[in-house]
Amino acid sequence: MQNKLMHFKKLPVLYNERGELRTVGFELEYANLGIAESVQLVQELYGGTVQKENRFKQQVVGTRLGDFTIEFDLTLLTEKRYKKPFESFDIHIEKYKLGNHTLEEELEDALESVIGKLFPYEIACPPVACTRLDELEKLREALYQHHAEGTKSFLTNAFGTHINIGTPDTHITTILAYLRAFLLLYPWLLEVGHTDLARRVSPFIDPFPEEYETLVLQQNYNPDLDSFIEDYHRYNPNRNRPLDLYPLLACLRKELLAQYPDIGKVKARKTFHYRLPNSSVSQPNWSLAEEWNNWVAVEELANDKAKIAQLSTEYLTLKEETLIGFDSKWTKRTKQWLT
Repeated sequence: MQNKLMHFKKLPVLYNERGELRTVGFELEYANLGIAESVQLVQELYGGTVQKENRFKQQVVGTRLGDFTIEFDLTLLTEKRYKKPFESFDIHIEKYKLGNHTLEEELEDALESVIGKLFPYEIACPPVACTRLDELEKLREALYQHHAEGTKSFLTNAFGTHINIGTPDTHITTILAYLRAFLLLYPWLLEVGHTDLARRVSPFIDPFPEEYETLVLQQNYNPDLDSFIEDYHRYNPNRNRPLDLYPLLACLRKELLAQYPDIGKVKARKTFHYRLPNSSVSQPNWSLAEEWNNWVAVEELANDKAKIAQLSTEYLTLKEETLIGFDSKWTKRTKQWLT
């Protein structure tokens, strides 16, 4: 039975510094439902027209919510990098016919059948007002009804649900408050979100290093933005963190971020890129609201400076005094505070 009672909690700060409602976008990873079927599903729900970049990357634009991107989550296919070895020998596989199909189409069929068992398809939703998130829940339910498979459908499915939350403002004090709140709630988020083992052992959501946690949670750590970025990159030289700040930092200091080629391609945007949740699209009682409401706990703590200061001191003290079992002890303390 579907979970019909879960509702999306309200953000403690609804508007950004421009006086606009903060926006939220979801990225849903899944298997067992191809690009064409996914495109049709989005059109049935929200309208819009199809723009096809290639077989593995398409958009549904002009919907009542904005533009959706549906793609195979692997640049080998979306950017057709598999063609480069052939092109180096001046072989253009799109021109060679094998019966009714081209060599390119046959190769794509073969690659998709193999790689599709390891890498997900993805629907990237447009940013919508934080008061309209129930509109995206319809997409989650449709994926379930069409038998999409998520993280728990197979042992190696390290699929995720990413949430891009528009920032209330871009002051360094705000960014630091949100990062501190996330670090303090991280053990609890792992437990309450039932983060799958496949995701925990994958490189996609590596936890922040303990040394960086200690640095950030010190009450006398008050860097300016450039110093914060330099520290962030020193301890987090790639994007594989459960809370990825690089899109936000690239938006604020494009030139500085350009000095870090090791982080790869970054789409600059004023959002917190929250990457921790599973993709549980095949679970009948799961909803986007469940993952969203866990994030709202981060928002609530981020807007309580006194509580951040108190919990940071407790966190660092317990960390220093605990040899084993820190996460379970701290999660117990977190639950006491949340209730």
